[in-house]
Amino acid sequence: MFDPWAKVSELGIDVHTVPLEQLSGCTDGTTIWLDTHLTTTERRCTLTHELVHLTRGHTGHLPQAAEDAVREETARLLVSWEGLHAHCGAQLEIWHLAQELGVTPQVLADRIRHASAEERCALHGCIAS
Repeated sequence: MFDPWAKVSELGIDVHTVPLEQLSGCTDGTTIWLDTHLTTTERRCTLTHELVHLTRGHTGHLPQAAEDAVREETARLLVSWEGLHAHCGAQLEIWHLAQELGVTPQVLADRIRHASAEERCALHGCIAS
């Protein structure tokens, strides 16, 4: 399982928890700020998202295509294929499945949305069984 806190430590990145208005997190390319009101799961997902921005050299507002690519990479880091497939067919609501996988429903939805053709086929076969 991807641990964004270990990555932050490895890279020597400063992370600050502060009240942010209308944002869960942000980065200037060297520091990451997380909103104080985030749950543990939201904090993990937001930190990963901001780490992806940081490792890609992003420092400001981005076009939607770039933001979508960051969301896809975030989802792939946090939701492994093995983890998703292990719960396939469990008939869980997306909220419950997200909880089982330790991510937010949005991150899980992003992972499913960006599944490869092979992954989609396997998921469809699992659901159909």
